[in-house]
Amino acid sequence: MNSPETDSHGNARVIPAQAGIQRLSPQNGVAGTAFDDDFIDLTQLVNAILHRKWSVLALALVITLFTGLWVYTLEPVYRASASIVLENEEANVVNVEKVYSMGYRDYDYYQTQFEILKSRNLAERVVRRLELHKHPYFSTEPKIGEEVDGGFSLDSLLPSRVKQPPVQLTPEEKEEKAIQTVTSAIVSGLSVEPVEYSHLATLSFAATKPRLTATVVNAIAEEFIAADLEVRLEGTLQATDWLSSRMDDLRQNLHESEQALQAFREQEGLVQVAGETGLGVNELQSLAQRLEEARKARIEAQNIMEDVQGMRGASIEELMTVPAVLQHQVIRDIKRDQSSAERRVAELGKRYGPKHPRMIAARSDLVAANEDLAQEVRKVVSGINREFEVALRNEQQLQTTWEERKSELQEFNRVEFRLQELQREVNTNRELYDIFFTRIKTVSETGGFERPHARIVDRAMVPSAPFKPNKRLALLLAFSLGLLLGCGIAVLLDLLDNTIKAPEDVEEKLGVPLMVALPKEKLAESGYIEHVWENQTSAYAEAIRTLRTGILLTNMDDPVKVIVVTSTVPGEGKSTTALNLGSAMGKMEKTLVIGADLRRPSLAGKCGFPPNHKGLSHYVSGVAELEECIEYLEDPGIHVMPAGVIPPNPLEMLSSQKFVEALDSLRGQFDRIILDSAPVGAVSDAMVLASYSDSVIYVVKADETPVSQVQRGIAGIRSSNQPLAGVVLNQFDAKRASRYFGDQYYRTGDYYQPDTGA
Repeated sequence: MNSPETDSHGNARVIPAQAGIQRLSPQNGVAGTAFDDDFIDLTQLVNAILHRKWSVLALALVITLFTGLWVYTLEPVYRASASIVLENEEANVVNVEKVYSMGYRDYDYYQTQFEILKSRNLAERVVRRLELHKHPYFSTEPKIGEEVDGGFSLDSLLPSRVKQPPVQLTPEEKEEKAIQTVTSAIVSGLSVEPVEYSHLATLSFAATKPRLTATVVNAIAEEFIAADLEVRLEGTLQATDWLSSRMDDLRQNLHESEQALQAFREQEGLVQVAGETGLGVNELQSLAQRLEEARKARIEAQNIMEDVQGMRGASIEELMTVPAVLQHQVIRDIKRDQSSAERRVAELGKRYGPKHPRMIAARSDLVAANEDLAQEVRKVVSGINREFEVALRNEQQLQTTWEERKSELQEFNRVEFRLQELQREVNTNRELYDIFFTRIKTVSETGGFERPHARIVDRAMVPSAPFKPNKRLALLLAFSLGLLLGCGIAVLLDLLDNTIKAPEDVEEKLGVPLMVALPKEKLAESGYIEHVWENQTSAYAEAIRTLRTGILLTNMDDPVKVIVVTSTVPGEGKSTTALNLGSAMGKMEKTLVIGADLRRPSLAGKCGFPPNHKGLSHYVSGVAELEECIEYLEDPGIHVMPAGVIPPNPLEMLSSQKFVEALDSLRGQFDRIILDSAPVGAVSDAMVLASYSDSVIYVVKADETPVSQVQRGIAGIRSSNQPLAGVVLNQFDAKRASRYFGDQYYRTGDYYQPDTGA
């Protein structure tokens, strides 16, 4: 059963219970942009990608194809690797580098060794040793220093520029340039990777010649070890001389620092200071805590005293309102006795007169309780002032004590800091002296013995297969990139598609109630009515009946009689909707459908009338009578007045008094009149017709008209205070919406198909 509702503009709306297409209830009815929510609907994005899945897949395949063609043209590159262990242990022989690098972090050391392995100096040593500048692999280009004739150069384009003669190089200079060029090539092909959680490093070199890669890697490792040994042997000699010269200075520094420490101890009279600072800090913290507690107690007592002092001259009842007075234990006890006496007086007053002995005794007890209460209240008030004074004195005493202990502790900390400073200097000088003494002794004992801090663990072998290009990985990455790019384009196109796609978009984006969603129906060029109503159980037929029911249930006491059907632009199905709505109405009421679109009339063709059939334009212009322009179609059971011939002044005809009088006359002859109006996007015919009508139905074609255009059309009707009943969403593809939105709500069209017993 359909139920009428009222929208924000006071217009009636009908929510269909079953219309072949079920719709979701909108979250809000605010018209605006296509993106009203602050969050991204991932489901919608996924469905947008699935909607264009074949295009996405095609793009991914094209990118993969071109990538494959490029990859298979590349020359294979080989890589050989050797493993080297780097040791940062203290050797028996000490050099000057070890002396200067005391405290040097292991990370920095190993990082330095890695950079040395990739250094240009080490690569140049390998090039000279192996004579790689003479290797055929590095001589594929013209020899360095020789001019290449016949090539393109900028000098040919600058005739005014004086051409410089080529620099003549000696054989030695040519060889040196060749060495430097090959050295650069070796450095660019080298890589060093540390092995995690070890002192191992992997040295690699890549080239298109597999045997050359292994030769270069092994030579680099050997030259690295040889260079390290040379540096250490040279450094041992330097260390011996330097250590001897530094020992005297270190001995003198140690002696002076020890004397300064002892002098400070004697000056301050220090014997033992360990632990005293901690005790002072603990005592100060305890005092601070007690001071904070005393301050809180004083503030609390002060607040209570201020409350009491503010009520000087107040009655006992007013003083009882102070929380500190009211919550006092003595007051609470007396208050309880007072309440008991009051209850006894009340109970006895019900049984005895005022002069009864028991009544007199009870009143006497009550008076005594009131006097006790007043007396105790005064005592409590007096005690509040004393409590504040006591709390204030306690806070002041603790504050004074805290300040004194703080000053004492600061002075002690100064002395302790200076003592520690002098002690650190002594310790540092002693440690440094011991280190130098030990090392110079070690140097004198070991003499010229040295060992390298690196060794080869695994030598490089000639690679049997290239390591790049990785054709399979390249194709996989290309395909993945193509999919990501295709998905991004699909999502972008979906975000830019600002049209009405589904029933819930009507209220969310337009702020207008949805009357019905007409499913997508492929109708013939002629015979629209017969085609639709041949299958009375179709989703389209059920939707038309739902639209009819909604109109019939709207304002049943004062039903709408004249209905204008319009749209934003031509081709949205307003004429078809008007004709089929009239056919549905005709089965229950006497209905007239008028072709009021005098600019691009289509109603006559849809009803099978000849182009020159008399219609609205003939009557308004006085060529024909009203009865001549109306035809009755027996099969759908409706009366139709086509538009007639296209006049030169459509708007003037619709605004004429004759048209208004004709419409008033037809109101008395028919139960329902449906006006097929021109679109509101370009002309104002619909505005004029709406002023004569009781309701306006706005037809919007799904996935067609931009939201902004529809909003402008609806705003034009609302700005003229025209009665807008709602929107009919036409040509809604339920199956596509189900795939797009991923919602089973739209997959209900089969409900209206006849049961075949399958």
